[in-house]
Amino acid sequence: MKIVKSCIFLLFSFLLFYATARTQQKEEVLLAFNHPAIGYVYVNSYYDYNTNQVFLPLIELFSLLEINFTPDTKNFTLKGNFITPNNPYLINLQSGQINVGNQINIISPDEFRIGETDFYLTPSIFEKIFGLNFTVNILRFTLQLDTKLELPVQERKARERARKRMEQLPGQTDDFPLGYGRNRKILGGAMIDYSLNAVINNQTQNLGYSFTGGAELLGGDLQGNFNGFTDSNGNSVMRTSGLRWRYAVRDNNYFSGLSIGQISTTGLLPFRIKGVAVTNDPIEPRRMYEKYVVDGNTETESEVEIYINERLTGYQRANELGYYRFDVPVTYGTTRTSLRIYTPAGQIKTIDRQMQVPFTFLPGGVVSYNIQAGRTEYAWTDSLRDQYVEHGNIAYGLNRWLTVLAGAQHIGNDFDADNIFFYSTLSARIAKQYLLSIDAAPDAFYRAAGSVMYPTNLSLNGIYTRFDGEGIFNPRRAKEEISANIYIPLTISETSFGLRLNGEHTRLQSGSNTRFQTDLNARIGKANLRLNYRDNIFSSNQTSYSGNGMLTSALTYTISRSPGIPVYVRGMFFRMHARYNIHQNLLQNTELQLSRTIMKTGRLNFDASYEIQTKILYTQIGLTFDLKKVRSTTTINSTNDNVSLQQSLSGNIGIDAPNSHLVLNNRQQVGQAAVAIILFADNNNSGKYDEGDELLPYRGINIDRTATIIVGKDSILRLTQLQSYYKYNLRVNRNAIPDPTLVPLKDQFSFIADPNQYKQIEIPFYRGGIIEGSVLLERSGKQYGQGGLRIIIKGKNSAFEQTVRSFNDGGFYVMYLPQGSYTLEIDKAQLGFLNVKQNEPVEFEIKALADGDYIEGLKIILSGEE
Repeated sequence: MKIVKSCIFLLFSFLLFYATARTQQKEEVLLAFNHPAIGYVYVNSYYDYNTNQVFLPLIELFSLLEINFTPDTKNFTLKGNFITPNNPYLINLQSGQINVGNQINIISPDEFRIGETDFYLTPSIFEKIFGLNFTVNILRFTLQLDTKLELPVQERKARERARKRMEQLPGQTDDFPLGYGRNRKILGGAMIDYSLNAVINNQTQNLGYSFTGGAELLGGDLQGNFNGFTDSNGNSVMRTSGLRWRYAVRDNNYFSGLSIGQISTTGLLPFRIKGVAVTNDPIEPRRMYEKYVVDGNTETESEVEIYINERLTGYQRANELGYYRFDVPVTYGTTRTSLRIYTPAGQIKTIDRQMQVPFTFLPGGVVSYNIQAGRTEYAWTDSLRDQYVEHGNIAYGLNRWLTVLAGAQHIGNDFDADNIFFYSTLSARIAKQYLLSIDAAPDAFYRAAGSVMYPTNLSLNGIYTRFDGEGIFNPRRAKEEISANIYIPLTISETSFGLRLNGEHTRLQSGSNTRFQTDLNARIGKANLRLNYRDNIFSSNQTSYSGNGMLTSALTYTISRSPGIPVYVRGMFFRMHARYNIHQNLLQNTELQLSRTIMKTGRLNFDASYEIQTKILYTQIGLTFDLKKVRSTTTINSTNDNVSLQQSLSGNIGIDAPNSHLVLNNRQQVGQAAVAIILFADNNNSGKYDEGDELLPYRGINIDRTATIIVGKDSILRLTQLQSYYKYNLRVNRNAIPDPTLVPLKDQFSFIADPNQYKQIEIPFYRGGIIEGSVLLERSGKQYGQGGLRIIIKGKNSAFEQTVRSFNDGGFYVMYLPQGSYTLEIDKAQLGFLNVKQNEPVEFEIKALADGDYIEGLKIILSGEE
């Protein structure tokens, strides 16, 4: 046995000697390796001038591709699992053998090299044995990879993207540290929405106008509307509406808002009043209702993906027992989940589920209240005008599937018991997708409603109402009413159909009335077809009367933008519509609509309608332009010989007070919020924008919600269409800044949008820091530089991570580091290969300085035995 070992040792020594002799004419070459899942990195290789052969680093590439491995430098072996746990491999350079699964491969000394920090194989070995087709361009120093394998690094990136998308789901985003909170002012902000509308026809000329103003007053938001019109005959009308002041508070469970002015009551029957309202409903509506667990068992090592509302949000492998588990967020509205299970045998299993949470539901233990009092302004009957109204309700979430509510409302100038109306509501969610609600309003009505929507989009809804007396809730003096709605999705020969059936039956004191309609929708290619039939039947004293029996059809189609289609109709949308009376056997109306985009910001519309019975032809030509500062709409209407011209202009005027700038916008903004963001290079290290600092006119930020972002001529970035009092997460996008040496003081933070104004946010940039140092290997009391090592730089208080390589003499440097605290560590795989250890992580701090911080003399000490 000793003889055999001695022979093996002599043979291996010869192979090492041979390999060493061959590498005397070799050179280390850095290759630029660009892979979608890895990014742009440099890989160290050996180039043999004698054979014109390139050798690629085994451990380094497996580490980058995240292929499982365990090195044994003493025995010149590498082992692990290739791609999947059931595919083990062993690379033994001592015996010149590579085993993958049950396959055994023999390699010659010409096909590998042994370096100081890695094992090296030829590209042909990577391709033949592992299916990794590496291509080297030695003239351009580039390395490419082509493989059909799903690499572990790609799977990890897919999971990271899934997690990132899951963070973007409503209610799942963690708030960044608050950088700019609510800034209350006694008087501040100013925004005006305007709309001017002129109409010219054969008889008169009219000018209509509407102005809605908004500002901040006494720490709250004030807004109101003034509108009217005047004509060429001297007639003029003016009035105000919607004037109210609101004081809003975030993140308070007991009080969130006080409103005074022209408001509306809540409850079963809202009223418009002049009065006051108090509530604790959150200013920023609740988005997430709860989390629930989706788990199960499948085949071992199956890949399980979970989709929420058709978006991939999670990925994992089933464990050795075939178990998988996901924590799924349930948001208000409809949440659809779909599990896709990919078994090792290649089968695909799909499990669909669906849950509904109405916005009236409260999480368990949460209390909500609303109180309003005032005098009615407008009502549908004269008897309800100018009456006092007091209303209040309180709701409580008993648990995650049951919410109860009780309320009372008084209407009238006399405060007696007959004018007080009580009601209560119970809302339940059964088996996660069946919704049930019961309303009880004594002396008015009792109502039960239920609904369900299945993952196939099949939905059922039903409501039953029993009226208890006459009054404002029962103007028709009905006894009871039942309504139902069903939607049935269908697929025939790859064509999708949708059939909706609606019906309502009302039992009156002297008869009954039944109304029903059907809708059939179909999508055939790019065409959408809709057929609708509606009718009603009224019964009284054993006599029945039928309605008109109206059949309506509509066909819409959008012409492709393909180059072969004439440019004048490319991208055009058209709609044909017809209405037919079945009982009279009469075609009543036909209509044609055409629409297409012109000049990128405009849209041309044409509409022609013909009433067959009256022989009246209606035509309309409209031209709309959505310019940056104003929206313009021009319309020409014709009814037989009568022609009228209408021109309207609408938009918003906002004052960016901190920057003394007037902002014109084509969309309404009153009641909303805006932000003016100043990106600048802080040349004097003051931390704020001063004269002499360099403005950065780039769209260098991202936020977590929808907004309109424009860079102004004054180089200030302005965000509009924000929701007042909402909290937004902001992240700096360094890729949008052309100068790579500039780094922001803070790269992510949150802010609260102030109402009816431009909130100023300043983001200073500084030159990135530079570090310089060396990696020293200490053996037998001596130190010398060690090249070819991967140095991992990690932020101590951030997610920053970057990998650089030490030069041949052990030196290294890194440029453009953001401010913060960092650690330096050597890749553990290389430490194991060298049989050394790092004494301790090297720590350093980069300060935010205008000219950039510079740190030198960093030393990474590695120690080990000879």
